[in-house]
Amino acid sequence: MNTKHLLLGSLLASSIAVPALAQQNTVKIGVSHVQPRSSTSNFSGPFTPNGISLIVRDKTTPFFSYTRDIDEQWAVELAVGFPPTHDIELTVNNLALPASAQALSGQVGAKVRQVAPTLFLNYRFLEKTSPLRPFVGVGINYTRFDKTSSNAVGNALNGGPTSIALEDSAGLALQGGVSYRLSDQWSLTAALATAQVKSRITTNTLGIERTADIKFRPSVFTVALGYSF
Repeated sequence: MNTKHLLLGSLLASSIAVPALAQQNTVKIGVSHVQPRSSTSNFSGPFTPNGISLIVRDKTTPFFSYTRDIDEQWAVELAVGFPPTHDIELTVNNLALPASAQALSGQVGAKVRQVAPTLFLNYRFLEKTSPLRPFVGVGINYTRFDKTSSNAVGNALNGGPTSIALEDSAGLALQGGVSYRLSDQWSLTAALATAQVKSRITTNTLGIERTADIKFRPSVFTVALGYSF
């Protein structure tokens, strides 16, 4: 069993043990700004010129999560949010290509949706009654990419109608933030999270497959209103 599985097992065990303690639940609803900060290798495959890659653009999306207290300092949080659909920007860096191909660089050639639930084990500083409570969290992220589509720009660069697929990813996740207590039930939270996400993208154009490795170093900024019960 690898480290990721051990961590996930530990977090799930914590969440199962919590109900016996009859601790507090908190539901958060807000907004997240997702900066994928992607880096991609050049595509390779038959009839594929050098210097073709992509960038995944930022997206703002609704956020929601559920938190279950373990005690006054520790809590388990499942952050899900609303899956954002990102624009994929083409990058053409090859002066040997025709001007018509180079002109496609910087344009949106495709879209992809990411479904990325993350399970955190959070530690909250200071006392429960403190107005401000900083916190840090460690957990595991699972990212699934679906609802991909190539538009006319992407099809033109690839040489015809193109389908796109990305592999799923699982990796370590971290977050830090602060909560401000408005009352016994209501609170405001601001947080910054990141995760290890890497995938392989495969395009298929009239039976010709091209692949590239893609890594994300995401920064996810979230502001949310919480209700505890």
